[in-house]
Amino acid sequence: MSEQTKVTGIVLSVYPVGENDRRLTILTKERGKIQVFARGCRKPNHPLFGVTQPLIYCEFMITEGRRFNYLNSADGKNYFPHLKEDLENIYYSTYFAELAEYFTVEGMDERNILNLLFVTFSAMEKGKVPLPLIRRIYELKILQYYGIGMEVFQCISCGKTENLDTLSFEAGGVLCRDCAHGSARGGTASGDDRGTGRQGNGSYPSGGTHVEPAVLYTLQYILSIPLQRLYSFVLKEDIFLEFQWIVKRFFRIHVEHRFKAAEMLEEL
Repeated sequence: MSEQTKVTGIVLSVYPVGENDRRLTILTKERGKIQVFARGCRKPNHPLFGVTQPLIYCEFMITEGRRFNYLNSADGKNYFPHLKEDLENIYYSTYFAELAEYFTVEGMDERNILNLLFVTFSAMEKGKVPLPLIRRIYELKILQYYGIGMEVFQCISCGKTENLDTLSFEAGGVLCRDCAHGSARGGTASGDDRGTGRQGNGSYPSGGTHVEPAVLYTLQYILSIPLQRLYSFVLKEDIFLEFQWIVKRFFRIHVEHRFKAAEMLEEL
């Protein structure tokens, strides 16, 4: 007889199976990302009906089979009720879960991304940080955990840590002033499409753009701070606009996949 195993995690997505069953994708501390079948749980009076919904943090008792895992019981620890209050919160939280599902692999230790998702949902519950800022912080951090984080602490060309004022999106990090100008190819940084109305003010390598000191500091803070303090700040509008443009462009260059929830966010 198969033994039961306790796992703790967040339900990322739920899909109907047959007439009354569901297949859950759960990001867990103990097993990483797993697929679990919950039989009969779509019946309104079923004891698992309420805990087999997406975006819930639970302790699950599962039976691990050769081919499939089956859910036996669950104890809801945090239902994150604010995430379901309106379309904006639903779309954002669904987007964060979709990214977590895309950037994790079954059978791997994914506690960093699980913890990131948990503190992100918690920040949304508190409502102190604007959702667009939460989104860009989350995107930047999950890319770091996935292994394609932005290098913002030293020049990607020479390793210097001073006078870092240019970002090369394609190369994935910052350049110092000497390397940026020394390798220029006659182009100029084009910041006019970032939504700030400000033009680039120097000659940089292809794909490079000037980075304001306050924005660089913001990037450094996010990529080095403990998760418990990740959502402990807000930005002035001009700083946020440049920060948002940088993260958005970096994400699009390094992630080819298009996310359904992102398309829904564009319609808000």
